[in-house]
Amino acid sequence: MSNYEVALLWGTGLLILSLIVGFTALTNRRPIGAGLVIFVLGGFALYYASTFNNDGNMAQDIPSAFYKLYAKVMN
Repeated sequence: MSNYEVALLWGTGLLILSLIVGFTALTNRRPIGAGLVIFVLGGFALYYASTFNNDGNMAQDIPSAFYKLYAKVMN
């Protein structure tokens, strides 16, 4: 797996995690600081991924990177 794919998976995973943490904090009436920090880290990971690809981040690259990770773990 290339650095682009690894950073893309980290960024996507962190953004999804930040949404879950943020919504949980809002429903439990807690501060959303942790969700915001995770969101910013996910954004930086996606920005880092975009430095490896001249075309920028493509949405169709996420499933292919996930499948490559799955194949690497299972073999």
